[in-house]
Amino acid sequence: MEWAAGYRIQEDQLVQAMPFIQEGAAIDWWDVTPSEIRTLAQLTTELRQYFLAREEIFETPEAIWPSADGTHFMFALFNDTNVGMMTYPWLSSGALFSGSGMFSGSIFPETKNVRFPTPGTTNPEVELWAVDITNVSDIKKFSIKPPASIYGQDYYLTSAGWIPGTNCQVSVVYMGRSQNYSVISLCSKVENWNCLEVHSERAPEDEWLDIFPHPVFSSDGSSFLFLANIQESENYQFRHIKHVTISQRRISVISHGRYEVTKILCWDTINHKVYFLATQDKKPGQRHLYSVQDPIHDDIRKIEPQCITCDLGEDLWSSRYYYTNCTHFEAFITPTLGVATNYGIEFYILECQGPGLPVSGVHMQTTHGLVKILYDTRPFYTEKLQKLALPTQRSFEVALPHGGRAQVQLLLPPSWREELRDAAFPVIVEVNGRPGSESVSEKFKIDWGTYMSSRNDVVYIRLDVRGSKGQSKKTLYRHLGGVEVLDQISVLGYLLDTIGFLDETRVGMWGWGYGGYVTSMALGTQQDVFKCGIAVSPTADWLYSNSAFTERILGLPAENFKGYVEADATQRARLIKSNSYFLIHGLADTTAPFVHGVQLAKSLTSANVLFRYQTYADEGHDLSGVLEHVYSSMEQYFAECLSLDPDDTKPEVDKSIVPAE
Repeated sequence: MEWAAGYRIQEDQLVQAMPFIQEGAAIDWWDVTPSEIRTLAQLTTELRQYFLAREEIFETPEAIWPSADGTHFMFALFNDTNVGMMTYPWLSSGALFSGSGMFSGSIFPETKNVRFPTPGTTNPEVELWAVDITNVSDIKKFSIKPPASIYGQDYYLTSAGWIPGTNCQVSVVYMGRSQNYSVISLCSKVENWNCLEVHSERAPEDEWLDIFPHPVFSSDGSSFLFLANIQESENYQFRHIKHVTISQRRISVISHGRYEVTKILCWDTINHKVYFLATQDKKPGQRHLYSVQDPIHDDIRKIEPQCITCDLGEDLWSSRYYYTNCTHFEAFITPTLGVATNYGIEFYILECQGPGLPVSGVHMQTTHGLVKILYDTRPFYTEKLQKLALPTQRSFEVALPHGGRAQVQLLLPPSWREELRDAAFPVIVEVNGRPGSESVSEKFKIDWGTYMSSRNDVVYIRLDVRGSKGQSKKTLYRHLGGVEVLDQISVLGYLLDTIGFLDETRVGMWGWGYGGYVTSMALGTQQDVFKCGIAVSPTADWLYSNSAFTERILGLPAENFKGYVEADATQRARLIKSNSYFLIHGLADTTAPFVHGVQLAKSLTSANVLFRYQTYADEGHDLSGVLEHVYSSMEQYFAECLSLDPDDTKPEVDKSIVPAE
């Protein structure tokens, strides 16, 4: 645990507290018996492996929260005893030979088991405990009980933290299993660690609540900031910052507008400023540093948030040499993320992440003047990149037929020129479509899309449509595989009709995870837009997906069985044309279990659809051990399907010609 040293918690203190962490928990938490854990490294490994299974609830695999003085910590206790089991083969175990040359034990590979809650089945039970490790020879623990509005029903513990400057009061956020009701609570030693509700959020009709980072409490614990979705119009809702004064139950929204707050960086209670990262109006792929006066001012509604990095205005004008090609920023402010401070902020670190090469510097809080450059990658990589024929990036919006606007990003191949009127470039569309996701970003990256556009003269397209970050969720509520699929087809059809250099006879699509699901559903619409597609680690039947994500949108199967049937990709797969589908899956996938790939293959086979199926033993959802093989296979498939012409089959070109930014 990275916080152990920083919070003055000694390794032996944490390891000696293990009996309290393991008490009452199901033994199948661990790959080893908890009593066998002797070092912090062992504990870290076990906890990370376990809490990775909670990826739909926790943003990071951490469920231990220390007090600021290191004398106490909280931990979440999960009991999986009654949760259903998912099994998968593990071929790396192999067969064992005895000294006589005969097999010892079973000749079949071992089977691994993972607790995997599916929609409508039993979820893990969660408890929250506080532990006093001031005296390791007399460790005390206390059960933290949820508020009355949550107690007695199925719920998720979404986040927890200590109130600044104290080790006797904590804040905990709970969410009902239906994920349309969330409670922020305070729990104190004075109240015998019984949590009291201080604020609640309810989702609008026909929507769900997103899970956000933990609220930021003031240094005296009297008020707090948190992120919440604010409806700006019928088709748009944006994530903004709310402030709640606990004693007065007064609520105010301190950021507003057609942009999305992505992170609260710090609350400077001395200078009465809140720092946060957010997008820019009509530019959701950008990230900028903002500040706003905190709600202690009575005229907060008259105070507009200040964008420090937008358009390199007056604040950063003196640093324009470093940040000229920057629209995607990250910032770091002491104290750490999501903590209010009772001392003034003097400096902050600004990091340019794109679209140009990354650069980072320290700035003064008062004038935003540059104090020192921490690193600058341009002197090292600019010349190298200029020797490469990289694609040109273009981003813009497209109106959707039923309201809203889709975000589009094109990677145009090096051979593309504005004056080329009769060129016909093949097209590959990378789809995501997962509710709340974002594909179009101005962050610097060189990835497989860059490679395919550069080497194979492909126009590579990324899209954000309805259901993506900032878009209305109403059209997806109780429905998956509907509007987010149709929007991909609609926007691509518009691009093919309006951009003359796109070859409408050579269009492929691919996606990973939820994107693989959208790819499967899109190819099954029988619309002649895509010639072929690749689905990597896709979900197929949502009845076999994890309960947290699936129930959030589709609800319980008993209440919305029709929605589950309509969202089933195995039903749509029968309509996919032969020789147009490539399915890739890992046997050890615990995010979208391999049964999804098998079901798709069975459905395609039953319908006599010819397809390509590639599976990888002992590989999880990200296929991290075989990525080179995966991408090589994908490139070969698209080369055959779209008749690609890689640049190593062409004559030499002048590589000094580089498209303008």
